[in-house]
Amino acid sequence: MAKIPDIFYRFNVQMLHILMIPFSFMVFVLVYRPFDLDDFLNMNRGLYAFNLTMITCIILVVLLITRLTLYSLRGRMNLSSGWYIFWCCMEVFVIAHFMTLYMWLMLAHTMPYLEVLGHSFYCLTLILVLPYVIISLSLRLNNAHVIYEPKENAKVRFCDERGNLKLMVLASNVLYIMAEENYVHVFYLEKEKERSYVLRNTMKNIEDICNANGFLRCHRSYYINKSHVKSLRKEKEGYIIAELDSREKTHIPVSKKFYDGISSLL
Repeated sequence: MAKIPDIFYRFNVQMLHILMIPFSFMVFVLVYRPFDLDDFLNMNRGLYAFNLTMITCIILVVLLITRLTLYSLRGRMNLSSGWYIFWCCMEVFVIAHFMTLYMWLMLAHTMPYLEVLGHSFYCLTLILVLPYVIISLSLRLNNAHVIYEPKENAKVRFCDERGNLKLMVLASNVLYIMAEENYVHVFYLEKEKERSYVLRNTMKNIEDICNANGFLRCHRSYYINKSHVKSLRKEKEGYIIAELDSREKTHIPVSKKFYDGISSLL
């Protein structure tokens, strides 16, 4: 499964979760008052506003701990999309437990603990899923449109599907990358000679590395290094070709879907 982009580990993204999710919860409950939360939080004692504030603080504190933990482990973790979803689900589950403990104590044990837990988890899941999804989708879209400029002498680390390092090469020396079924072919320059390396991996798994090093997607099976693109031209048959400045004058196909974006950057 594809790894989550590096943008998900950034400090400002963690702060976005810490602040936006509790705020969204409070606003949603105040406006819509869903799932009979009026009676649940009011307790027939006029405690609706107080309990809502306390639960919002519980969400804030739990997210403060979990999100700062995620940020502190950013250099040692490489979560897949599935594991990140599991992390978010565990956050909701932990929040539900602390919410249950608080409400159970406030109710003076008049309701079974598991009944309070079930109701808390049900309400939290349906309310919090929206801000989680909105944040994740916005990060995905933002990451997809960011074009990075690699640092001078930056090296690209190509790993196989198990995460084992197989090739490390200067980003400026990479010509293009081609996908073929479950393999990726990396074409690069070494002492002014074009060489290639076959990597057992998929284009989907390495797309974050390609984007982070300024390589451009020109076809569903190709990434190119824009610094080596000599020209773009349309053939009589309607095909679009990118000609590279290598000695072999390699021609790379360009899909119409990517043509406008690439031509504007060259």
